[in-house]
Formats: sequence, structure tokens, C-alpha cells
Amino acid sequence: RAQVTSLKLKEFCRTMNFDQPPREIIHYPIPGDPCGGTLYIYGNAKAKNIALMSAGFPDSQKPFIPLGSRLAKETNTLVGIACFPGFDNTENKPWTEHKNFRKNGYNFDEVCVCFREAAKALREESTCATKAKFTGIFHDWAVTVGSMWANRAIEDGSENAPDELVYFDVVHKPHPLTRDIPPADEKDSIRQAVINNYYRYVFSFAFAAQCYVANVLAIAVFILGMIPVVVLNIGPTGKIDEDSMKLVGKSNHPSISHMIYMCYPYFYADIVQKGVLDDTCTLPQDLSKVPVLYMYGTEKAGKFHTEQSIKVLQRENKEKTSKSMAVAVDGAGHYLYLQKPDECFDCVVKFMKED
Repeated sequence: RAQVTSLKLKEFCRTMNFDQPPREIIHYPIPGDPCGGTLYIYGNAKAKNIALMSAGFPDSQKPFIPLGSRLAKETNTLVGIACFPGFDNTENKPWTEHKNFRKNGYNFDEVCVCFREAAKALREESTCATKAKFTGIFHDWAVTVGSMWANRAIEDGSENAPDELVYFDVVHKPHPLTRDIPPADEKDSIRQAVINNYYRYVFSFAFAAQCYVANVLAIAVFILGMIPVVVLNIGPTGKIDEDSMKLVGKSNHPSISHMIYMCYPYFYADIVQKGVLDDTCTLPQDLSKVPVLYMYGTEKAGKFHTEQSIKVLQRENKEKTSKSMAVAVDGAGHYLYLQKPDECFDCVVKFMKED
């Protein structure tokens, strides 16, 4: 069973099959471009299940290809893999096109629109005789936007709203109307606060420099700002995640300028829209109707979830009020679905099959 810690990078990359070609590529509208979004399609359109997948920073569709293509092949699932606008980079749509007409990136409301359109496009691709069950599967920043999209779609009664959600390594706080919300987390230590926040401001200021001043200044801010992360070991992830990023980078290595442009979620979350996301990026209000599987790696210094949400999901599972659950994955970090692919696949499939 494949594990990043036990295989050489070359062999592991071959095992994970990052270059599995999609059956079809669908383009969907994003703010400012009627064909700017790209959805990789895997699986049979007649499948009884559909799954929309997206990762976050600094990833295109690539990291989710092994899991997504496997879901399509081994289960009856039509899979669509998207990414944040400007995160992918192809000959037909280089990332610089986004930078040229959207130098300030995309705010979270705009990325939410992208996810809404991707969900619509995926649903329209489905030819299932009955309405296929819809699962949203998200990682990193896509959890933030995915939870925003899901809550809005549920509230609006959209036919493209998800029936269930899978979150990898990031989960936001419980919905404010959740019953008996557990007490707030204890305040982080100074070191933990630095680990959780310092790199985010480096990314935010580097993007601001690229957007409003000059790319050369942005590169300087980025490189100089990351030196303490390396020297003082205050990054949120560890070597296991560095190795995983190298795996993905073998087939999708962004330039430093592209990397900085992809920092726009940090810029909006920590500067422009700071605090705005608190009430919209939450767990669903009714987990019995839209259950959540949250899986997270334990091998990292940073923490991308609240203990409140962990306790709510654990309570749901213990009391059997829904199939929601929180699963800690030992021996894995931020990219747990690459580092423990079989364990994550099995858990996701079990969750999707359970009524």
C-alpha cells in the first residue's frame, strides 16, 4: 500500500499516476471570462454518484488526479476536478492571462461563483436516469470556498447543492445555529500562533507587492520572508509535505511569479476580507441532511481546524445523528490523500456508500 515515506519519489510518482488524462475537459464561466474555468472529467456520465473536487494553494487539478481518477474507475462516480482560477497553467490558458486581466486575483465571493459554475457544469454532464448523489471533496483553501459555496447552495435550495462533503486537512468552525456548540479552543501558544500565521502574511504581502508595485519586489518579499520559516523551522508543514509537493511539481512546477500570484487567497483572507468569512465558511447547519467527513494528517506543526468542529463531528458520529465523522490520519501531513492514498480512498468510499 503506497506511502510517501516508504517509496522513492520516482516510483511513488509513477504509482500515483498524476498524468492520467481526463476523459473530457469542460470549460465553465468565471468572473470576467465565459470560458475561464477548467474541469477535468473522469468516469461515466451515467454514474449514480458525482463528485466535485478541488485543492487549494498552490495546486492545479494535478494533486487530486490520482484520487479522482481512482474514484471514477473503482466506484460508480462521475468526477470533476477543478481548481482556483489562475492556479492551473496550460498552453491554451496560461496563468498569465489571469494576471493580465485580473492582476488583483479573485476575492472569495468570486471564487465561490467559480465553484457554483463548476458544480452546474458537472451536474449538466451527468446523464444518470435519476438525480445523482452529489459529493463535494475539497482540500486546503478549497475547503474555505467549498464550505461557502455549499452553505449558500443549501440555503438557496439549489439543485446543484451537495448532498455530502469531504474535507481534507482544513475545516472551519461549526455553523452558528449548531446545537450545544463546544467551548472555544484554548488560545495558541506564541510559537503556535507564529507557525499558524507568519507565513500567511509573507504570502499576503508578496502578492500585494506583485499586484500594486512590481514583480521583482514581490519576489524579494517572498524569498526574504520565507528565510525565517526555513531557518527557524516555523512553517506549518514538514518534510513529508515537501516531498509530496515535489511529486506534484514533477508534472506541474509553477514559477515563483506564478506561485506569488496564487497567494491571492491569503491577501483577501488576511487583509481585504479579514473577518468577513467567519459566518459563511462553516460546517453545514444540519449535518443530518449534509454530513461531513473530515480527515486530517497529524504529522505537521500547523493546525488548520478548530477543536470545536472536531468535537461536533465526533458527537454526530457517536450519537449516530448523522454519518459525519472526523478521522485523524497518522503518518501523514497536509497532503494526506497523497501520503496515505489507500487509507483515504477507503474512508471516502465508505463514507460515500453509507446512507
